[in-house]
Amino acid sequence: MKHKNRLVALVIVLIASVLLAAAAPAGRFKLFRVPTNGSDPRKITSGSDGNMWFTESNINVSQIGRIDAAGNVTEFVVPTSDIVSGPDGALWFTAPSGFPDFFIGRITTAGQLTGFAPACDPVQGCSIVPEGITSGPDGNLWFTEGIRNAIVRLTPLGAFTFFTIPTPGANPQGITAGPDGALWFAELNAHQIGRIDVVGNITEFGGVTGSPDRMTAGPDGNVWFTEPFPADNKIGRITTAGLVTEFQLAAPSGPRDVVTGPDGNLWFTKFDGEQLSQITPDGVVTDVQKVTRGSHPFGIGRGADGSIWITLIDGNKLGRFSLR
Repeated sequence: MKHKNRLVALVIVLIASVLLAAAAPAGRFKLFRVPTNGSDPRKITSGSDGNMWFTESNINVSQIGRIDAAGNVTEFVVPTSDIVSGPDGALWFTAPSGFPDFFIGRITTAGQLTGFAPACDPVQGCSIVPEGITSGPDGNLWFTEGIRNAIVRLTPLGAFTFFTIPTPGANPQGITAGPDGALWFAELNAHQIGRIDVVGNITEFGGVTGSPDRMTAGPDGNVWFTEPFPADNKIGRITTAGLVTEFQLAAPSGPRDVVTGPDGNLWFTKFDGEQLSQITPDGVVTDVQKVTRGSHPFGIGRGADGSIWITLIDGNKLGRFSLR
């Protein structure tokens, strides 16, 4: 089921200089405070109920939050890392710390919680470290897992299937459904981007100079990803054929998360640069919204109305940018 021969050929790397656009897009920015102090809001996604759902991942506070268009926040106590709207209308999330007996959780828009855990591995034991999670084109959930170095398929009924990544110690992080009907994932330690089809065949692409982290399907038929470390500071793009282009950002930036906006551009958070920023499919970067110093933008998501939402991990707030 796994394609173990790594595909390295046909990968060309172009490191492009990025020009800043002259003017930021017009819009309104509003901040919303998270009720729990020190909650460290991280990942955020749009739910089937039209609300935004986000994770709170402080070492002492682990919750899922829901915020409506008016800014009303409801919190549910459960350990979380990443979160995505599932094919069944519920929210699915990764829980790396366990709860204490599951690692993937499901919460309905009404707040009902269900947890799932895979069978123990005879060699690596019962623990797993799930990271990124996404909905697949096959009606299943797909997530990245660190201990077993795998991409995992999870059915809505709770059946797990592990697919081992050919490169040992790849440390897979972000994952997204691609424009080609496959899943694409970032290998942080291996400096590669991986592709897995829905039956489990894996192909890996080299050519990434930094450490790829979070990713999204772009409006141009490509997959886009962040390289957040200070030595990297790049936004990357990979075609479905494996052609990698990297766009260098001015320091400090620290791009953490990325999403496709309603305007045909990519939007991303600058953790170190403390900005909500935008990049066109051609690589032109614009800093759109400065945030309070020390608040550190982290996760990003697109609302049902096309607004862009961000989490401020050290500001204990959420931000909404509404395009005019």
